[in-house]
Amino acid sequence: MRTVMGDWYSTEQTVAADLARAAGEAILEVYAAPFAVHYKGPDDPVTDADLRAEEIIVSCLSREFPDDGIVSEERPVSEEARRRTRVWYVDPLDGTGEFVARTGQFSVIIGLLEQGLPKLGVIYRPVDGVLYAGIRDEIAWIVKGDERRRTWVSAAAPPHPLRLAVSRSHRSPMIDVVKSRLGAVTEVPCGSVGAKIGLLLSGQADAYVEPSPCTSKWDVCGAEAILRGAGGFMSDMAGGPVRYEDAEIKNRLGFVATNRVCHADLLAAIPMSELTHEHQARKAERREEE
Repeated sequence: MRTVMGDWYSTEQTVAADLARAAGEAILEVYAAPFAVHYKGPDDPVTDADLRAEEIIVSCLSREFPDDGIVSEERPVSEEARRRTRVWYVDPLDGTGEFVARTGQFSVIIGLLEQGLPKLGVIYRPVDGVLYAGIRDEIAWIVKGDERRRTWVSAAAPPHPLRLAVSRSHRSPMIDVVKSRLGAVTEVPCGSVGAKIGLLLSGQADAYVEPSPCTSKWDVCGAEAILRGAGGFMSDMAGGPVRYEDAEIKNRLGFVATNRVCHADLLAAIPMSELTHEHQARKAERREEE
């Protein structure tokens, strides 16, 4: 059954939502039985679930939108595809480590970049059957079964207590400094990027700081679009926009995702010692632009 998501980009949203669900079904089929784990590199697992989900999503996107570029985690990155006016960024199984550990905290993320900006996205949690969907700066929904509701991020900001989503398995020591500078902060441990963004979208967390340079554009494209549709905000750790046109596919400057009203507080709480020369250069560049 196709679920029409709204008037804005309705075809794209409907296709993305249906594909995320179809990929989720394939993922759960693998999840229900013993499966092999291979490694692309240190701490970088891949399973049949990743590959099956990617094939479902990429093959259909290619048919539905033949003029669009597609960048997906388990395929070689095509620079020609990234230069298209519209580019789909796909993480067919966000949180493969969580999948392998059987925590249930993994997701499917699909995002559409148009003229360099994340325009729409979906995040689907197969184990819970929860779909987050949104249009940049317009609207965001949470869909489960036949129930669909609009969603907005929280409005919490210091000096009021904040709930900070943190990695369940790769918690950064920087979080301790951020907490000490912000005051009253409650940690909400969670798995994959999509799962943590889901906490913000469902009002269970107010902010999420990801200092690691190990996430990629396919982790954040769809997530940023939905977050902004719900009234939230995402930047790199230097406070600048996540730049999808950069040649580097990794988010080398990390990212900060918040409910917007506490964004400046989070950036101010990040210790300067955690910011690389590249961060400093980006900050200087931003000052010059202003």
